[in-house]
Amino acid sequence: MNNSHENISDELLARYLADTATAEEISEVQNWLNLSPENEQDLAAFEVLWEKSALLKNRISEVDTDAAWEKVRLKMSAQKPSEKTPSFENDNVEDEVIIKKLPVEKRKPYTLWIAAAISLTLMAFGFYIFRTQFYKAELLEVATTNNTTEAILPDGTKVFLNYNSKISYPENFHGDLRTVSLNGEAFFDVKPDATHPFVIDANGTDVRVLGTSFNVKAYKKELVRVDVKTGKVRVSKADQKIELVRGESAEVSDDTLRSLRADLNVMGYHTHVFDFNGAKLGEIINSLNEGYHADIRLANADLSKCRLTIGFQKEPLDTTLSVIAETLDLKLRKEGKTYWLDGNSCQ
Repeated sequence: MNNSHENISDELLARYLADTATAEEISEVQNWLNLSPENEQDLAAFEVLWEKSALLKNRISEVDTDAAWEKVRLKMSAQKPSEKTPSFENDNVEDEVIIKKLPVEKRKPYTLWIAAAISLTLMAFGFYIFRTQFYKAELLEVATTNNTTEAILPDGTKVFLNYNSKISYPENFHGDLRTVSLNGEAFFDVKPDATHPFVIDANGTDVRVLGTSFNVKAYKKELVRVDVKTGKVRVSKADQKIELVRGESAEVSDDTLRSLRADLNVMGYHTHVFDFNGAKLGEIINSLNEGYHADIRLANADLSKCRLTIGFQKEPLDTTLSVIAETLDLKLRKEGKTYWLDGNSCQ
């Protein structure tokens, strides 16, 4: 092994500091120290390294002495000539302290993977609790007053709202159901999705479909009514439920469901299509008032009993009333926004 100190070896200095040197070796070291003050400073620095190295000795199961002292020698030789070495001329001067980072025990890879998996699981569970218990999805709302309007929901379902109606729905549908809330009246053309039923909360009545077209009337203080144009609809209230298909209707009274024949004329506000078969004039006027949002009146109450079979396909209101008046030999007049039908009784 090469020497790092002039005229003396590192091994000899090590044995000297470890109290394992012979009397002859001790005398050799002391003679070397007497040669110059620089040798004393050199030994002091070597002693600091020796002490620090000794601390690590007990933590290593197998020690390669030559390799260890080679490292010490390299450290000593790496010092630049301009670096100051510790001075012991004054006992009050503190010893130079060499700070060495202690080795950090590395976790085994599988331990890190387990810790990461547990952390991710806890985070996912916490996020789920937050979403289900504390987070409420922001709802969008479309409402009308004295107008009708059409809305397209996130899934592509089309909703046509009648006057004084409101629908609420999430910005995006999540989960197994596509749920909306309706107050008023609306015609639904539901986008088919067999795995995610479309559900309407209509004033406490549950209307559930997969993909169909139908009308729901759910104004406050009025009976909830559902008329099916195409497909199948299930209407339920409390523990009562009924399945409806094309041409069928249901009316909800408290907790009672009543099956009816569908009246497609109730959808006239959306379609402007009317089909009357032997209907009383009073019923026809009511349907036209609701469909056109008009004010049509009979000057003679007996006229309400007149029966008529007639149909209209998207005709203007003036044309529709003119045809009725001509058919029943009645007179039509308009006062402001009010239409009047006048004439003799049909009896």
